[in-house]
Amino acid sequence: MGNKVVWLIGLSGAGKTTIAEAAAKRYGAELLDGDTIRDFFSNNDFSRQGRERHLLGIAKMARLMSKHTPVICSFITPYEDVRERILEILPHNSIMVHVSTSLEVCEDRDVKGLYAKARLGEISNFTGISDPFDEPQCAHMTLDSSGAPGHKVDDMVEELSHLFEKPKAVLLPGRWQPLHVGHEWLIQQELDKGKRVIVGIRDTPVTDSDPYPAHLRKRMVEHRYSDEDVEAWIMPDIEAVSYGRKVGYEVREAQDIPAEVFAVSATGVRGGNRANVSERVMEFMIAEGIWDGE
Repeated sequence: MGNKVVWLIGLSGAGKTTIAEAAAKRYGAELLDGDTIRDFFSNNDFSRQGRERHLLGIAKMARLMSKHTPVICSFITPYEDVRERILEILPHNSIMVHVSTSLEVCEDRDVKGLYAKARLGEISNFTGISDPFDEPQCAHMTLDSSGAPGHKVDDMVEELSHLFEKPKAVLLPGRWQPLHVGHEWLIQQELDKGKRVIVGIRDTPVTDSDPYPAHLRKRMVEHRYSDEDVEAWIMPDIEAVSYGRKVGYEVREAQDIPAEVFAVSATGVRGGNRANVSERVMEFMIAEGIWDGE
């Protein structure tokens, strides 16, 4: 399933950006907030429709980035129906977090004087004053950012730690030239044990006998396992695996492979044997023009 997106919502002044910056630094995540996206998304339309378009565009950007890194987003995101649409766009393992404090506390923190201007009518469509902040129903967790004891920035960043923890993984290195039902059997053995799987794709040169470049093989695996705990990495074209003593790695060879699976050959698949390619892989290969669908 890969990396998740953690999307922080809350009133202006609730502390979203402060928490997001500290969490991004601690957990090695990419941060998207008003400052980091300004060069990519310019938005001066603060109507409901304008905000919706802006936020959905950011959600699509976050989804693409999450293929390579965890992502933290920090935006007011005031409307519940838009939050639901954002979660539909983001990877399925993504989390929405409500950074919660009272309007009074946010106004007290307002160093830019935005709330005061909004109350004087100098700023229109200002969330919490002249525009609503819907009660979050789809948020997965809430952080109390009122500043009460036990709710300092470091405490709240620590509360997010479990979102960035990843279980140990099983590495399956190979050429994957291309993905076929034999490979899928190997992957499924580990998934059935509850393991996180890393498909290590050797960056072998393109030849007549090995026609698919590594980036295409990576995308094929990502397409096939988009909803499962499988990641694809491009790795150097290794000749050996060497490691020190007592480092905790287990090296094992698959046992009891069914005869029909053992007989599957990538050479046969490349030669046009569709019987050894699953429906989702075939779908990808046809879309990429690898096979013509006949």
